[in-house]
Amino acid sequence: MSLLLVLAGAALVAVAASNRVPRLGAPGPRLVPARLTEAGRATLTTVGGGALIAAFLLAALSG
Repeated sequence: MSLLLVLAGAALVAVAASNRVPRLGAPGPRLVPARLTEAGRATLTTVGGGALIAAFLLAALSG
């Protein structure tokens, strides 16, 4: 569970920080602009950071 939260949180924070998303196409994967607004970037950072914090708390409390 915590591993999935870490992966999801890291992906959301990476998209918010770089403002790019991977796109799978015929020639291969490439990064395209995500066209996020400032509010969108803030939301992704908040949700991704919260997922990372929850994952680390779950890992710490589980022993």
